[in-house]
Amino acid sequence: FMNLWMCSCLSVSAAVCGQRSSAVQNITQPRSRIVGGSPAPPGSWPWLVNLQLDGGLMCGGVLVDSSWVVTAAHCFAGYWTAVVGEFDITKTDPDEQVLKVNRIIPHPKFNPKTFNNDIALVELTSPVVLSQHVTPVCLPYGMDPPTGSPCLVAGWGSLYEDGPSADVVMEAKVPLLPQSTCKSTLGKELLTNTMFCAGYLSGGIDSCQGDSGGPLIYQDQSSGRFQLHGITSWGDGCGEKGKPGVYTRVSAFSDWIQAESQSEF
Repeated sequence: FMNLWMCSCLSVSAAVCGQRSSAVQNITQPRSRIVGGSPAPPGSWPWLVNLQLDGGLMCGGVLVDSSWVVTAAHCFAGYWTAVVGEFDITKTDPDEQVLKVNRIIPHPKFNPKTFNNDIALVELTSPVVLSQHVTPVCLPYGMDPPTGSPCLVAGWGSLYEDGPSADVVMEAKVPLLPQSTCKSTLGKELLTNTMFCAGYLSGGIDSCQGDSGGPLIYQDQSSGRFQLHGITSWGDGCGEKGKPGVYTRVSAFSDWIQAESQSEF
């Protein structure tokens, strides 16, 4: 019935979360098609992870610690690898590291029919080597950003509905929408308080298939650090008028992320 798209005390690396290399230029590129996005400057998404099934892109993910990736629960089946420091998937980037996945922990209350609690943790078999191009994002702290806040989404997903996926990381700016707007456009029975939507009711800019599990990022105004506010979850089409994208609200799962990622110690 709809097209469903397929920090603080985790470890020392969280101390260097959410910061981009000063070498990354904030250049606005010509708009090309995430949907309606533009190519991201190399190195501007150091926490973005390319999750591959048998070597092909299936989902995005977000590095929250050197051994832990947050993504969407609906992504999994089969043999997975995680590629960090990835930019252009057609070639080996200088900062690229391919890591084996040790275990996948979908949220115990994930509902594949409704996509409620659509979040999972991926533990890597060995920690990534952190650098300017491979850095964890900050987990949310404090209040959720206010409605209307500009956020950024990124991934290698389809450039339009049922279209080809991107070769390089695409990014787009999307504003957070009020929960009441989401419920009236997408249906209140579909939207729970662990989801929110972001985008434009006019359409044209959105995440799409293959962006699932990737980040919706909010830059904290006081610290300048980048926080993981949402995980790309589902949508009714891609970039359609009146159908903004739906994201998992990460702040609702902070305690779960912390408990699971520390459970081995």
